Amino acid sequence: MNYRFSGHDTFHCKQQWLLKGFNNPNFSNVSESIISLGVGKNMVSSVKYWLEAFGITNENNLTEFSNLIFSPEEGLDRYLENEGTLWLLQYKLCQKKYASIFQLLFTEYFDDKVNYEFSEDKVIKFILNKLEINGVKSISENTLSNDFKVLTRTYLSSSKDIKNIEEEFNAPLLELNLIEKIESHKYILNKINRSIPLAILGYCILDMTQEQNSTSLKLEEIKRTIGNYFCITNKCLEDLLSQLNEISDVFVYTDHAGTATLDIKQNTIELREELLKKYYDAN
Repeated sequence: MNYRFSGHDTFHCKQQWLLKGFNNPNFSNVSESIISLGVGKNMVSSVKYWLEAFGITNENNLTEFSNLIFSPEEGLDRYLENEGTLWLLQYKLCQKKYASIFQLLFTEYFDDKVNYEFSEDKVIKFILNKLEINGVKSISENTLSNDFKVLTRTYLSSSKDIKNIEEEFNAPLLELNLIEKIESHKYILNKINRSIPLAILGYCILDMTQEQNSTSLKLEEIKRTIGNYFCITNKCLEDLLSQLNEISDVFVYTDHAGTATLDIKQNTIELREELLKKYYDAN
């Protein structure tokens, strides 16, 4: 696996950057990007980074997903007003692995842990050890520290300074309540029952199976990926999966002899679009 660290220039993604970047995806001329994006020169590369990390672009080309959400004519949620869109962005951020620390924290870091607490020092130590095991060139602790701080600012507002409140709360994923700060240098994932919209979950599953060129997923794989990305309990995830057939008969969830599987009978661009459009029309 290829790991990617840094690239954000220590800026977490701001609420308006994804739409602005979608509208102005050409970064070949920095001076023009400064004007079109309305950001400082040092933020231009950060906007470009977050467009890739959230799946808005893929190698600088706008994606199927970003056109669905941000298209000027038929965009489903251009201003990120629906919580379902935030779950889609959280899924994309972890699944794409462009910003590796997000996927590593939400999934692999807790494989051998007895609870969901974590700290900067322990996460950095975990990543350095993983890189060494996989024969990957070591990354400086300072680089990983910057990644960690950006990650926490993606989900938490740390500022008590009134002047910085607007800046700190200007991050799209804050309201998902995925991470809580419990001590000065200690955090915890909020692994709880959540009301994830079925159409949003269904879209993520279709997207993942399309990416893997597969027609079924074991429950354990869904727990390890989407279940962890969304910080939902295993029981909650199983309940949601068993209800997917209510929104589309392409989902067939079975549990035989303790082995649960979700089969996908059909998976097309048109089906994925239809699933989301029905959800947004109703919400």
